[in-house]
Amino acid sequence: MPDYATALRDALFDPNPNSSARRTKELVIRELHDVDPRVEIKSTEYFNHTFSPDLVLSWPGSGKRQKRYVFLRLPDSPEYFAEDVETVSEMHPIVYGLDGGGSISESLDAVAELSHENNVLVTDVHGLDRLARNRKDRNIANLVSTALIRGGRGLIDSGGADSISGTVSQGFEGARVAHAEPTGNAVHALEQYLAPAQSRQMTQFLQAVWISSQGRIDGFPGPKELSGEIGDESLEYLLHFDSIDDQDFWRALGVSVSVEQLARLQITDAPTNLQHLVQNNLDRLWSRQMRVIGGELALGDPPTTASWTVTRQSLCLRGEDYVAYFAQNASNLRHIKPDKAYGLSIEEIHRRSENIHLSELTVRKGAESFTVQAQGIHSVLQAESLSALPSSYLDNARVVRATAKSPGGQEVHCDFLERDATAITSARVSLEDWLSSGLPLLWDVPAGSLPSSGAG
Repeated sequence: MPDYATALRDALFDPNPNSSARRTKELVIRELHDVDPRVEIKSTEYFNHTFSPDLVLSWPGSGKRQKRYVFLRLPDSPEYFAEDVETVSEMHPIVYGLDGGGSISESLDAVAELSHENNVLVTDVHGLDRLARNRKDRNIANLVSTALIRGGRGLIDSGGADSISGTVSQGFEGARVAHAEPTGNAVHALEQYLAPAQSRQMTQFLQAVWISSQGRIDGFPGPKELSGEIGDESLEYLLHFDSIDDQDFWRALGVSVSVEQLARLQITDAPTNLQHLVQNNLDRLWSRQMRVIGGELALGDPPTTASWTVTRQSLCLRGEDYVAYFAQNASNLRHIKPDKAYGLSIEEIHRRSENIHLSELTVRKGAESFTVQAQGIHSVLQAESLSALPSSYLDNARVVRATAKSPGGQEVHCDFLERDATAITSARVSLEDWLSSGLPLLWDVPAGSLPSSGAG
């Protein structure tokens, strides 16, 4: 990584004041991006101004756009530095001490208590550099580092950055085995270094991991979310965060998440962390209905793997030429109007159900329709009443409905006229089963295009 301390010293001692200010800001912007690659940073026309920020940070994601100001300060003396921090404390900003590579520990120490009480983050080139380096060494440290930029408070020098990154990373490892001491230490560190909103979010993640490890909620060493769920705002924050490539983390978190909750979120595009969460919990996440809508395929587009997103208040899987919507209750998909479809030919139902057990078919030809049921363990496609019909009759017939058995043993009713499938009675069908049975029946899905489970 760049030697930011040396580069900052060179920028500050640039004899041209305009060049010095520009170079200093550019360096701080690069360093902030190393800590949080998703942050958007706007440079103002000011530099080391009393009331006006030098930089404005914001984050893409959900509808509410969070902002945080950054003030660059020259800590010539502890007293003046403390006055500067107190002056801007109502904005809850980041105050970056421009030390030029030297030591400003005395000035930083002078504002440690004030900054904590007022949700102000005070740091310097060494503190941000250490947060950025910890991101590369610890996966969960990514989450901690970004949370500090968004809502950190108190003094974060290089030692503080190492302390909170290590403590919280060890806390997540402790929560995975319901070990109270490291988990409690992490909760304490989060409360110490994060403003209440960010601390609550991170603590909810810890609790979710704790519960997934069969830890009792009353034994969780921190504030408890008695519902056992992660709040919508916290989950949105996590899913829009830069990628956390940790299957165990997502598997643990999945215990506290539902399809119904995911459908409520304000999700943009198809964030990588949403793919991680769903893929590692396909066997846990469940719904009672699925509806497939066709979409135009852009000419020349190469085959792609379908991806998860949230559209029209529904969790959905967006494929190359379709969107499959999932809901825990059938009424939740009423606003998704079905495509006009005409059923499947006998040849199509044979091909699509190659590895799917069908217990019942409804076949229509003209104004006539009849239902065929399977006997015993055989597929309905092997029924004598169906095979006895002349091929000339079947060639022009359409299958309009079918009852299929998912790999998990639940029966689902497929309607090929509306391209939807519904679990029979109160059965809960996992997303994994929908992808292996319901979706291939309702849509001619290219082989290998469906995402596979990431759960071990």
